[in-house]
Amino acid sequence: MSLLFIACKSKTGSVTDASTTTNTYEDAIIRNYGDRSLDGCGWVVDVSSTIYMPTNLSADFYEDGLPVRIKFEELARVNCGLVKDAHLSMRIEDIQKK
Repeated sequence: MSLLFIACKSKTGSVTDASTTTNTYEDAIIRNYGDRSLDGCGWVVDVSSTIYMPTNLSADFYEDGLPVRIKFEELARVNCGLVKDAHLSMRIEDIQKK
């Protein structure tokens, strides 16, 4: 019976439970992961080797390899092409070209 309760223990702090907001700016690189209509991921943000799919990246930042400083809110995992839950998504709070 005790195994049943352990198996049902909640996972607090998981990505799906709550979003995370960065309080400071982080260095990042804008990358083009291919045309979404051809199963690519489109424009993504690489923050410390973690790939995020932004929900509100301005076209002013559509430059592959562009270094930026970014403040963002981490959101749930999203699909990329045919891959389910491929990357985390993000809502950009502020972004600046370096």
